[in-house]
Amino acid sequence: MSLNKLNAVLLLALILCAMSVVSSTHSARKLYSELEKEQRLSRQLDVEYGQLTLEQSTWGAHALIEKTATARLQMLTPSQRQVHVITPEGVR
Repeated sequence: MSLNKLNAVLLLALILCAMSVVSSTHSARKLYSELEKEQRLSRQLDVEYGQLTLEQSTWGAHALIEKTATARLQMLTPSQRQVHVITPEGVR
């Protein structure tokens, strides 16, 4: 009878260990999936940051050109009445 009790206890311990392994494996896979998702988002944000940096430098260059034209060459931005748009059909 003592051997049967020992076998039952060992079987219960084996089942608990197996359930623990299954649970920890599931948890690890879920966390790895979340990690991949966050890394993908990080790469996407890096690309967007690069695009925004490029856009900022472009706008910065435009502002520098306008500032130089105003300061050195005393150029002014024309008013809307002074601007003429030329299309294939004629002047608007």
